Amino acid sequence: MSKLYIVGTPIGNLSDITYRAIEVLSSVDLIACEDTRHTRILLDKYNIHCPLYSYYKQKEKEGTEELIRYLDNGKTIALVTDAGMPCISDPGAVLIKELIARGYEVESVPGPTAVTTAMSISGIISNGFTFLGFLPEKKKDKLALLAPHVNSNVPLVFYCAPHDLEKTIAFLHETLGNRTLTSVKELTKLHETVYKGTLETPNIDNERGEFVLIVEPQETPSKEDVDIKEELKALLSNGTPRSQAVKELAKRYNLNKNDVYAISLTID
Repeated sequence: MSKLYIVGTPIGNLSDITYRAIEVLSSVDLIACEDTRHTRILLDKYNIHCPLYSYYKQKEKEGTEELIRYLDNGKTIALVTDAGMPCISDPGAVLIKELIARGYEVESVPGPTAVTTAMSISGIISNGFTFLGFLPEKKKDKLALLAPHVNSNVPLVFYCAPHDLEKTIAFLHETLGNRTLTSVKELTKLHETVYKGTLETPNIDNERGEFVLIVEPQETPSKEDVDIKEELKALLSNGTPRSQAVKELAKRYNLNKNDVYAISLTID
């Protein structure tokens, strides 16, 4: 019976693979992968012999139709990427969306992903995070992606290739201001490293390797450190309507709007 398996593979250390992933890769009729040479290294380690089909980002549309024809013939397929889980900042989503729409059976064989691995080793205490993957090439697209998350109260997580590291951190600094930055590279590999710094001073001494960047939320002053009256004065003097200034400060510092409004009435 035809079926497609989404198979997670190691993000670095080849021993980080599940028994189930090995069983599936050993049993399917075809393995669709980003780079056949890269995947062959993994398969050789576990003595897996299976035909490979090259399925990468630029070939997603064309490759999807070809893989569907393969499934139509009753075959089974495993979809892998060079590292981690397919569809998570990697090819695969186009294929999966089409298969679901057409009623094909799809099964996930979970494995490691860099985003959760990086968060686990970061030492950051948070109830969640927002994963934004690789930033787009054009600045306007970067800004559009980041705009809804500028005031997020959870860490923002990005993937970054080494050749983009300097300009990516500079853009984040320009857009978000100076925030605490954790940079993690070469996860599960020999030179796995965690750097602690800020967007202004990243403290990265070696830019080689694939990076995960974790930007923490902007630190908010405590209520005790805030002079609400002075902040209201500044907003009102800049032409901000009283109601808007009250609403903005109440939200920013988690204050009662009526209390803030009462303070605003004491300002001439």
